[in-house]
Amino acid sequence: MARSSSLDAKPDRMGFDRITLGPFELTDASGAQLVSALVQQLNSEQKSTRPIIMFSLHVAGLNLRGDSDFCAALRRADLVVPDGISVAALARIAGASGLHRHPTTDIGWELLAAFAAQLQRPVKVALIGGGDGLAVRAGKFMNQRNEVDVVYTEHGYHDDWSDVLAQLNQLDWDVLVVGMGMPTEAFWVDRHLEQLQGSLVLTCGGWFSHIVGDEKRAPIWMRRVGLEWVARLVQQPTRLVGRYATGLLSTVAMIPTALACRTRRCKTQTQQNGVLGDHVHTS
Repeated sequence: MARSSSLDAKPDRMGFDRITLGPFELTDASGAQLVSALVQQLNSEQKSTRPIIMFSLHVAGLNLRGDSDFCAALRRADLVVPDGISVAALARIAGASGLHRHPTTDIGWELLAAFAAQLQRPVKVALIGGGDGLAVRAGKFMNQRNEVDVVYTEHGYHDDWSDVLAQLNQLDWDVLVVGMGMPTEAFWVDRHLEQLQGSLVLTCGGWFSHIVGDEKRAPIWMRRVGLEWVARLVQQPTRLVGRYATGLLSTVAMIPTALACRTRRCKTQTQQNGVLGDHVHTS
């Protein structure tokens, strides 16, 4: 699906506004709105059509704002939601109204439960990503929930994906969850999009590790005030300190961009309102 590079918000496949933040386009919707719209869309889509693609953007993605291939892959997705307080804050500065932080660790479960209720059967889920055995372990845990039937698992390290894709498409899966970390998971989905035959593809970063307990979620109060990143940093300082330090610089650097996007959007809305007013007066 073609994406506009305009600074003005445009409706996406689900009818939500998209907020432009520099090279990124974010879906302006609450979690409840996303889940409701996705379930309705998934229920109406034919299996022969291209699956709906939902990417999550967090601070590591902001660090890649100069990577034209990465930004283009995100623009080809149907939905791009913020999985990080920095991205959500910048989007609000840019003019988002309904947008909230939507980590897959939360909205993933909500979506699967709602989709299962709509289908009146367990959702057939495929998991790809992580090291050898991680997706299998995550699948066993997910199968303990009544709303999920994990039909396929595979690790995320292959030079040739043809056999994996062939196996995957022999199955009648509903949702494919790809957990390879950004930008790898976005490139993987974008590269293989035309070969995927299910209903929905989600990228999830480290969700599999959370599911099996290798990485612990922050307490609820920390999540609510946007401090989950602190808990993650404490658990994995060596891996995350560089990302978050660079991410802080990226966030600060993008504030002027967000303000410019907001100004442009307000100006466009004012012009549109003026045209509408002129039309009313001349009718």
